[in-house]
Amino acid sequence: MKVLIDSYKKSGDLHHAYFLVGETEEIFLHLRDFLEKEVKVKTTGNPDFSYEKYDTLTIDGARSISSNQERKDFFSGTKFFVIQADFITEEAQNSLLKVFEEPTPGTHFFIISPQDNLLPTFRSRMQVITQKSIKSTKSKVLEMEIAERLAKVKEITDAISDEDKTKQDAIVFLNQVERELYEAGVEKNHKALEICELTRASLYDRGAPIKMILENLVLSV
Repeated sequence: MKVLIDSYKKSGDLHHAYFLVGETEEIFLHLRDFLEKEVKVKTTGNPDFSYEKYDTLTIDGARSISSNQERKDFFSGTKFFVIQADFITEEAQNSLLKVFEEPTPGTHFFIISPQDNLLPTFRSRMQVITQKSIKSTKSKVLEMEIAERLAKVKEITDAISDEDKTKQDAIVFLNQVERELYEAGVEKNHKALEICELTRASLYDRGAPIKMILENLVLSV
């Protein structure tokens, strides 16, 4: 966020689209504060400001965003779309590609996601800003002993039960495991990466048994 804030203070201009990667709730709070204080955009009761939150942004959601951005602004000559999504399907990215290639004048998009895994063609249409979170796990999961991995899962799921954390924290943990596997080599870890994909799909189910799902993950990779 510091890159975005400093750039705006110097130029007074905003890019038409930003991809903000990191702890999503943390980024959203900073972004909302920036828009309110620096850009002077009201983020409540403002028809020219839209905030949508998705577990998975599908093509239906992308089509809705595309349709909404085409409408005329109500007041300021500018429209702001903040899209928070844990995962964006390839179909949704392809659907939004033309919107980002030929943006409606005065329209600004901010896509917030915990992971940087967009299609290169879609990603290239945005300014990418990665924010390291103070909440991120410091120790590498793949280097932990099994007992340590299970203890980490218990820590996360107990906090979710106590409402100190949310399912998003389980997603962040999964993202870390997936990132470590990619860094260690896609070819030799392709089966483990497939397990990550199945884990993600399971976590998105309503009422998903998060502890059981994460335990299966750390025991399988």
